[in-house]
Amino acid sequence: RVPCLCSIEMLSSLNIPWVILNLFERSALLNESNEFFRKKVAYALSQGFKVIAGVSETLE
Repeated sequence: RVPCLCSIEMLSSLNIPWVILNLFERSALLNESNEFFRKKVAYALSQGFKVIAGVSETLE
């Protein structure tokens, strides 16, 4: 289980079918790795959610 997805159960109970996960903001602010992002996406998919994955790069 991925700890940061603790609210996934709440979303499920509200019958919300989609989640948006953004790699850039979390990796830049919280130093999360691509592997951790992959695990979050996999967990959301395993719980029956459809995932919109936002991936971007800096302008540098």
